[in-house]
Amino acid sequence: MRIQSRHPAPAQRIQPREIERADAVIEVLAPEGWTDARVEAWLDWAAEDQNDRAFDSEAPLGGGPARYADRLARTGLSDGLFGDAADADAFRDALLATMLAGVASPVGASAAPQRLPDIGEIEFKRAAEGHLARWRSARLAVKAAALLDAALAQVGDAVERCHGDAKACADPSKNSALGRAARRARELGADDVMILDAIALAGGPRTGLIEPDAEAPAPVVASASRQGVAAVDEAASFAAQVGWETSALILALSPEDAETLARGAPVRAAIDVTAFQHDESFDSAGFNQVVGLWATALEIERGDRPAEIGLAGIGDWLLIQGLSAAGDAGRDAASALWALTVGAALSASAEAAAVLGVDPAFAQERQTVLRGLAERRVRAAALRSPLASEAAAALAVAHGLARKHGLRSSRLVAAFADPETALRLGGKALGHAAAAAPVSTAQTADGLLVPTFSAAAHLCLTEAGADFDAARRHAMGHGSLAEAPAIDHLVLQARGFTAHEIELAEDALRHADGLRAAFTPAVIGAGFLSDVLGVPAEALADPNFDTLTFAGFSEIEIEAAERHALGARRLSDCEALEGELRALFAAIEAPALADRLAMIAAVETFTCLAVPAVLDVPFDARPADAARLQAAAARAGVRALRLNRIAAPAGFVLRLPEAEAEAPKPARAEAPVAEAPPAPVKERIVERVVERIVERGGRARRKLPDRRKGYIQKAAVGGHKVYLHTGEYEDGEVGEIFIDMHKEGAAFRSLMNNFAIAISIGLQYGVPLDEFVDAYVFTKFEPAGPVTGNDSIRSATSILDYIFRELGVSYLGRDDLANADPGEFNADGLGRGEGVEDGAIEAEPLPASKFISKGFSRGAAPDNLVFLPFGGRRDQEPRPAGPLQTGKGGDVCPACGDLALSRKGGLVVCDSCGTQAGDGSQGESDAG
Repeated sequence: MRIQSRHPAPAQRIQPREIERADAVIEVLAPEGWTDARVEAWLDWAAEDQNDRAFDSEAPLGGGPARYADRLARTGLSDGLFGDAADADAFRDALLATMLAGVASPVGASAAPQRLPDIGEIEFKRAAEGHLARWRSARLAVKAAALLDAALAQVGDAVERCHGDAKACADPSKNSALGRAARRARELGADDVMILDAIALAGGPRTGLIEPDAEAPAPVVASASRQGVAAVDEAASFAAQVGWETSALILALSPEDAETLARGAPVRAAIDVTAFQHDESFDSAGFNQVVGLWATALEIERGDRPAEIGLAGIGDWLLIQGLSAAGDAGRDAASALWALTVGAALSASAEAAAVLGVDPAFAQERQTVLRGLAERRVRAAALRSPLASEAAAALAVAHGLARKHGLRSSRLVAAFADPETALRLGGKALGHAAAAAPVSTAQTADGLLVPTFSAAAHLCLTEAGADFDAARRHAMGHGSLAEAPAIDHLVLQARGFTAHEIELAEDALRHADGLRAAFTPAVIGAGFLSDVLGVPAEALADPNFDTLTFAGFSEIEIEAAERHALGARRLSDCEALEGELRALFAAIEAPALADRLAMIAAVETFTCLAVPAVLDVPFDARPADAARLQAAAARAGVRALRLNRIAAPAGFVLRLPEAEAEAPKPARAEAPVAEAPPAPVKERIVERVVERIVERGGRARRKLPDRRKGYIQKAAVGGHKVYLHTGEYEDGEVGEIFIDMHKEGAAFRSLMNNFAIAISIGLQYGVPLDEFVDAYVFTKFEPAGPVTGNDSIRSATSILDYIFRELGVSYLGRDDLANADPGEFNADGLGRGEGVEDGAIEAEPLPASKFISKGFSRGAAPDNLVFLPFGGRRDQEPRPAGPLQTGKGGDVCPACGDLALSRKGGLVVCDSCGTQAGDGSQGESDAG
C-alpha cells in the first residue's frame, strides 16, 4: 500500500537577518518574528547534522531544513513509501512548511545508557561500585592534578624570580624559595623527577593541560522493584546513594522499560501543540495530520534504529485554556492530548508497515501491543476532557490498523525533554506538561532583549479579564528608579551621584539582570567612583564590587528598589490577580513535587515509552533524603526516575572552625605549693581545656589496666554508710571510682552508681580530678552531717561533698579539704592516741602487708618489707630528732630495713648489712 500525501504547506513570510556567529557575521533568511537565538539554534542543528555541512544563503535558515526534508522525501520515494515523485515532493514541502512555521522540529539523538543488572541482584552492587569508583577517581584526579600543576608552576617561578648564578638559582639547597616550593610539590604527590623537570623548564612557555572539571559520568540504567523502591529497602538505599553522588543512574521500575531505555533513541522529533489552539477550540484534524507527517518522516529516517516523537508546549496549552497542571482537569486534558498523539502516530506507523514491513519486535509482542492499545482506548474514553472522545477514536483506528498491517514502531511516542529543541520551537518546553516561564524575554527590532509576558500568559490574562497593567508592573517593574522606595533619584543625589550617573544607570536598567548590574563601575565610571565616592583602587579591581553597598544602602533597601524598577519576574504573588489565577501561575513558576509526579504518572499511562522523571536534589541533601524522594516518585506511579543533584552555588564555602594549636593533655595534678596561682587565671585555663576536648570529639580514652590497684574507704555520713572504691593507673593516678550505699533505696543507689560511672569516664578521657573536686565540694543535700570512719574528714554537707573531699585529700594533697587536724594522722593513718605530745611519740615501723594487698602483689613482696613513718606532711615542721636508741631492738636500717642499727663510737652501723649511717643525729634524721 502506497501512502498518498495529505500535508498542505502554509505560506510563511521570510526576511533577511544578520546573525553574529562565533567566527563571522552572516546574512540569513529567517521567518519574520523569530529571535536571533532561535535562528542560531536552527543553524547549529544544521551544522551538527553529519549529512549536512553546506550553507545556502539563498534558502531559509541556511538551507538546512530544506535539505533535511528533501533527503527524507527521496529516501521514502526510493523505499516505495510514496506513489510517485509528486507525492514525495508534496511530503517534502509539507515537512519543510512545518519547520519554517515553527510547528515542528527534528531533535538530536539521545544517548543510550549502559544497562546494569537489577538493583536487587548482587552484580548490580559490584557494577555500581565500579561506576562510583571511576567517577570519584575522575573528580579527585582533576582536583589533585590542578593543585599539583600549580605547585610545579611555583617551582618554576621560584627559579625564574631568583637573581644570581643560574646554577645556584636551580639548586634547592641554595635557593630557599625553590626549596620550599619543591617540598610543597612533593607533599602534593610530585616525585623528584617531576620537580627536576619543572626546574629545567623554568622560564619557558608553559602549557596548561588541566581540564576545568571532570567529565560527567556516563548514564546507566537499571531495573528495580517498585515496592522495594517505595519501601526504601537496602538495594533502593544503595541505588539512591549512587544516584545522589553521580546524577547518572536511571531507575526503571519494570524490566521492559529498562530494556527500552537502554536502546536510546537516535531519531526524534517534536511538535508544538500551541500552534493548533485557536481561540477556544483545538484543531484536532490539523494536529493529527502533522503528527502523522512526522511519524512518517521518522519511519523513513530511522531504518532499524529506535525513533521517538514528543510534544512541546503542553503546559502553555493548558495555561491558554485556564487549566492548571496541578488539578485533575489539567491532568485529564494533557493525558487526552498524549492519547491522541499515540493514536495518530501509531496509525502512520501501521500505514508505513504495510509498505516497508513489520518490525520484528512487534511480531514477538503483537498480542501485548494490541492489548495495550485497547486498554488505552478504554482509559482515554473515561477522561474528563473535550479531546477524550477524539483520543479514544484515534486509538481505535490505530488498533485496527495495527491488527491489519502490524507496526513499524510499537514504541514511538515519548514525553522527552530537550532544551535545544525548545529553543528552535520558540521557547516551548518539551516534556510531560512543561511550560515556558510566564515572564520571558522578547527581542526588539534593534536587537535588544526586553522582558515581556509569554504568549500563553498574555492570552491567559486577557481571557481572565485581569488588570493587565497592574500585572505588568508587578512582574516587570516600572523600568525606572523614579519614585522607588529607599533608592530614588533624590536619595542617590544625596549620596553623591550626579544626574549624569543616574541617567547612565537608568539606561542600563532596560537590559540589566538586577539593580546592582546597573551600578557597576563599567556603567557608572571608575573615575567617578574613585574621585567622588572615594572607592579604593583595589576595591574597583574586584569584579564583585557592589557600588550600592559601598554607598551605604542596605540589602533590604536594594531589594525594594530593585523590585520597583525591575519587578518580581513572576505572577504567582501578584495581589492584583484573583486567587485562582495566582494559583494557576504558581503551578508553573513553583510546581509542587506531588503535582508534578501526578502529572507524569497520568501522562505515562498513554505514552509508549517511559521517560525518567528528573528529581532535583539540593546540593546539601543527604543520601537518605534522596532515597525518600525516590520512594515518593515510585509511590506516585512514575515508570522511571533519575536523581539529579543540583550543583553547589558559585563561591560556596564550608564554614570551618579556625585552626588552633592542639590542646595539651591535662597534666596530673600536683600537690598544692605554698603560693597557688590566682583563682581567676586557673579557672580560665581549665575551662578552655575542657571546651577543646568537647569540640574535638575525638580525644583518646586512656583505659585502666585489667589488674589495677586502689583502695576502699568505708565511712558513714549522717548515719548512712558509704563505701568508696578507687582504681588507679600504674603511675598512681586515679582512673575510676565506685560508690556503694548501704540500705538505701534502689533508685538512689542506682543514681549514685551511674554518677560514679560518669565520673570514671571523664577521668579516663582526661578531665582533671581537681575539676570534679572544685565542682562538687560544698554541695548541700541529705544525707549530711557528721562523718565517722574517716580520719581526715569529720563532717560533710552531702554524700558528694564527702566523696570529693576524700579524693582531693588522698590524690591531690588537698589538706584544706580535710576538716580534722591534719597532724592527727601520720603515714600509717592510725593516729597517735589521746594525750600524746608531738615530741613524745615514738615512730614505729609497720609491716608493708598493712598497706599492700598480698593478693594484688601475688606474694611478690618480701616478708621483711616494712613501712617507715616518715613523719607528717610537707607543710609540717619536722620534729626534732631524739638520741639514737641502742640496745633492745635497735633502729631500722634505711638500707636493708632490718632493726639492727647500733652505735659504735661516732658511727651508726647496721649489724645486718654493715651500712654506716653517720652520727646519731644524722642517722635519726635520715631514718626519721
